[in-house]
Amino acid sequence: MFRLILAGLFLFTGLFVATTFADSESARVQAETFFTAEQIEVGLHYAFQRRLLMWAGIFLDLGFLALLIATPLTRRITDRCERLVGGRWLPALFVVGILFFAAQALLHFPLSFARFRQSQAWGMTSRDLPQWLADYAKSLAVGAVEAAILLVCFYSLMRWFPRRWWLAATALGAVLAAAYAMLLPVVIEPIFNDFAPLSQTSWAHLEPMVRELVDRAGVPVEEVLVVDASRQTNHSNAYFTGFGATRRIVLYDTLLKGHSPDEIASIVGHELGHWRENHIYKGIALALGGAMIGFFVLSRILLWALGRGALALRCPSDPAGLPLVALLIVLGSWIVAPVENAIARSFERQADQAALELAHQPEAFIEAERKLAINNKSNVAPNPFSIWLFASHPSPVERILMAKTWVESRQSGAGK
Repeated sequence: MFRLILAGLFLFTGLFVATTFADSESARVQAETFFTAEQIEVGLHYAFQRRLLMWAGIFLDLGFLALLIATPLTRRITDRCERLVGGRWLPALFVVGILFFAAQALLHFPLSFARFRQSQAWGMTSRDLPQWLADYAKSLAVGAVEAAILLVCFYSLMRWFPRRWWLAATALGAVLAAAYAMLLPVVIEPIFNDFAPLSQTSWAHLEPMVRELVDRAGVPVEEVLVVDASRQTNHSNAYFTGFGATRRIVLYDTLLKGHSPDEIASIVGHELGHWRENHIYKGIALALGGAMIGFFVLSRILLWALGRGALALRCPSDPAGLPLVALLIVLGSWIVAPVENAIARSFERQADQAALELAHQPEAFIEAERKLAINNKSNVAPNPFSIWLFASHPSPVERILMAKTWVESRQSGAGK
């Protein structure tokens, strides 16, 4: 176990160095075509600070989990919890889960606070400390409920089907994913923000334009909403959310304040492109395929770990295995991250193409990408390895060049 932990430490240290301190001169030169030297430096410096905080959290997680797995601490805590609840499995699982969740929350609080302070320093949030603490408490409460549901559901399957639980877990994952996607916009998101129909805001004059794009895309969008994102951040963004009867397009109020109608049309077209290409259904299907493989590997490792090491698991559903499950999930997410991100970038390129086809505003598309990158202090000159490992979206420069290529192809086609 010590050798595995040491190997993991070397691996993540190498990834940390390669993605944090390596610049790409070619990416910088390419970005200079569309951004000033100051904008490029701001994006690089802001991303560098965020990356340091991210890696601090990763090493903290790995160290914490390694401590719980490689020492008798978890086994002792679990045994005491079982004695406390009279040997009953479900209450013991709850107590161990609560302790584990609380310990992780305490460990991560300083880093979460550091991210908040960094956002304040860079002018990316107007929240004061009490407002941030209120939102942080809400996120912890929501996270605790979600974690409790997942813990009980999947550990119950482990208990009922010690060797075949991974099949049932995949089926249950499909149900939970669909339910979460459906409930997210109507139950969870309103906890943190207020939403209003676009037609009932000061940007109501944009409603006909949006509806025309919706009709052109042939996508049955239930609602187009505006969220009061400015109460938390100065980022500009838009996103699609929901499932079935709850699907909707959400526009940040910061986006509406800072962009022209043509730029907004281009951004709405991008979100409609996600729906037109059925990305949410494809994403769930691909995630379930990956989950089935992951659950199978996890089930084999848990069976192998029975009676071994400091954890000395008695069965796959032993609550003492929770840190091992968490560590394997972390490692598994890193293994599949490049594939997931490559698929996500492919989806985003398809949505960009849809934005150009639906809005017919390539210049507005380009200007919107520039503004989004500048306002969000995006890294417009990332090194290729960071893109491969972390990026779920194409870089701003790639998206701008794609729009220019689209224009050129249209012009050359019209000339024939």
